[in-house]
Amino acid sequence: TEEGHTKLNMQPSTMDPELEFRHDNGKLSGMQAKHVDDIKIGAEPWLADLIVKELEAVFGKLSIHRSTFTNCGIRNTLMPDGSVVMDQDEYIKALIPIVHPDLTGAPGDSPATHALSKLFWSLLGALAYSMLTQHWLAVYVVSLQRSTHSAQMIHIRRLNALVRIAQKRLVKLTYPSMNCCRHVMAHSDSGFAKEQEKGYGMKGANYMRQGLSKTDQSIVWHLLNVDCSGHKNVTRSTFSSETLACVSAVDSLIPIALTLHELNTGPIAKREARRLREEGGMSYRTTVTVDALSLFAAIAAGTVRIPSEKSLAMHLFWLRELLDKGIRTQMQWTDTRDMNADGHTKGTIDREM
Repeated sequence: TEEGHTKLNMQPSTMDPELEFRHDNGKLSGMQAKHVDDIKIGAEPWLADLIVKELEAVFGKLSIHRSTFTNCGIRNTLMPDGSVVMDQDEYIKALIPIVHPDLTGAPGDSPATHALSKLFWSLLGALAYSMLTQHWLAVYVVSLQRSTHSAQMIHIRRLNALVRIAQKRLVKLTYPSMNCCRHVMAHSDSGFAKEQEKGYGMKGANYMRQGLSKTDQSIVWHLLNVDCSGHKNVTRSTFSSETLACVSAVDSLIPIALTLHELNTGPIAKREARRLREEGGMSYRTTVTVDALSLFAAIAAGTVRIPSEKSLAMHLFWLRELLDKGIRTQMQWTDTRDMNADGHTKGTIDREM
């Protein structure tokens, strides 16, 4: 209710109205994320108790879980050292591989029956939800999603194998307790497949917040978001694939940086958000990392020149303009072996890391 909202003084963020902050005396007191009837709260104890009190005054007695709880299918565990561990172990264990008479002995390239296609769509959608924490699965799931309209027996068998591997190799996300450095980085990568019929390419990115560990002051990172998807445009070369992937990563990095800015300062007016987008001045430094030296050299040149594939020129000009205005703080190159988004574009990359 309006009255309860006023008492709590929770303000929605610009990019996501379901994410709310409260600041007192210029300092973050608490935040909450709402999804249907699941509310995840991170706040000073007094504010967390006040939020619960105001909610119960409207909705009645609530089920409250602290330190260890499951929210939107993800189990959150607050560790003694202040770090937070997130997993979907129970959810993934409950997935059931497809078992059907039509699958027995059928050639791999034969079309899936209607019954099998429905089971394929259902299980693939369920597995895709586990990518909230199991990011190493993304490139395989995206590959299978390309086959949903014309699934073959081989795709169903691959999905079953992927589910069984995921159940054997349960992975947890750990967010160490840290002092934030106000620096957010995106690793952007792309894969290019020179196909005869269509230029299909994959793009991937990891978005991370940097901080210093509260235990030993070492540099640590919080993984904020992951992107793994196919290019929306036809790509004709590695250069075009890497350029379009970088544009996509920067485009996603800007709203992330704006949300983190509001985390420090409190929600801002739309006019101020537009000014920050056009002129720079956010409280977080932003770095985009690529492993394509040709792309890095093209943007870092004294004068950005029109490439042989002329349709890419405006993308290069835009990337450079963001650097010149300070909207994006810096760009850097890294060796392919140090590109942590490489696994989102190639299935052959080792998943151990």
